[in-house]
Amino acid sequence: MKSVWLMLALALSWQTSVSASELDKVLQQVKQGSLVEKRQAERRVNQVVGEFDQAKAALTAARKNLAESNAVNIELEDRILQLQASLKQRREQYQAQRESMNSVFTHVVEHGDMMLQRVTPHGLWQFDQSDFVSVDEDAVEIAQIKRLWMALLEQTILSGKAISSEQSIVLANGQPRDAKVTQFGPFNAYAELEQPAWLHYLPGEQAWMVMDPQPSILVTEQQATIDPSFGALLDKQAHAPSWLERMAPAGVVGVLIMLIGVLGAGIALVRSLALRKAKRQMYAQMSAEKVSDDNALGRVMLASEKCQNAQLEAVIDEAVLKEVPSFKTGVGSLAVFASIPPLLGLLGTVGGMIETFRIITEHGSADSQLLSGGISQALLTTEMGLIVAVPLLLLHCGLKAQSTQLIELLEQQSVGLVVLRQQANAKRS
Repeated sequence: MKSVWLMLALALSWQTSVSASELDKVLQQVKQGSLVEKRQAERRVNQVVGEFDQAKAALTAARKNLAESNAVNIELEDRILQLQASLKQRREQYQAQRESMNSVFTHVVEHGDMMLQRVTPHGLWQFDQSDFVSVDEDAVEIAQIKRLWMALLEQTILSGKAISSEQSIVLANGQPRDAKVTQFGPFNAYAELEQPAWLHYLPGEQAWMVMDPQPSILVTEQQATIDPSFGALLDKQAHAPSWLERMAPAGVVGVLIMLIGVLGAGIALVRSLALRKAKRQMYAQMSAEKVSDDNALGRVMLASEKCQNAQLEAVIDEAVLKEVPSFKTGVGSLAVFASIPPLLGLLGTVGGMIETFRIITEHGSADSQLLSGGISQALLTTEMGLIVAVPLLLLHCGLKAQSTQLIELLEQQSVGLVVLRQQANAKRS
């Protein structure tokens, strides 16, 4: 075992001696290679350090740029927020202004349509120079608003003027004719024909037409007649029914009421004149020296002169009683006539209501034209009865007061005659 180890040691020592020279060469080469690698490594390190410094400088610059960019971004974000807030405010203002303008446009369209509806039926629109036309809300512009303003201003000015111009009018028979037309604003107009004639405007034909029938209001150059209803009152006055046409629904009852009214008024007039004449004659007799039999007092005085003293009072009373009926003539009849018209009016009312219910039974209540006949009769007869009865009642009171006054005067004078006769007898005795 020891011999083996010895042999191995000898072999290794021999091998070591053989390769020693080669190992020196290798060591020398390693030393030279290490020096080159070291230099390369140093260059590499220097290169890496330089690159690191460059990267560090670039990183520093990048961080600086990043900080600057962050500051700029923050400033831009603040600016964006401000712009967004301003944009929101502008949008709200725009929305409010848009709503306001939509309201303005709506009012412009409404006022324009309203103006056209009001002025076109009255003939003044033919003098318009604003070129205004009605449009939709979406088509309203500043020029449209200006034209509306000009049109309103023109119509306001024209409504206060009397305008005369040559125009083509339509006569009552439908024939056209040129004539001088004078317009009093938008209210009414007349044409100077053979006789001045009132006109009414036809919006569809845009022409004036002579009213038929004509109102009873005369047209004069010295005085202007203004119809504030734009011709409606003139047309109503032209078609106003006469008093006979108004009385027609009253029928026979109305005729009887009017007849009683005329008779009552005639009686009151005749008796009032007779009582006035009797009063004048009695006062004339009181101041006259000669007794006349053409008056009541004179006849009483004549009767008192023909009787004895013992029968004086009885004779005078009898003479007065004979004269009293002549003073009361017609008073009772007038009272009866004053009480009849209300009863006839009530009769007409009942008849009119009966007629109305008959029509309702036969035709129903849908047609007011049929119902108006009976209702008109009922109301008109009541009205006529009261209209006739009240004046007749007043006339009756006045006539009764006149007759009572004359009777009292006659009685007073009769008592005076008795007193005078008694005084005369006393002096004789």
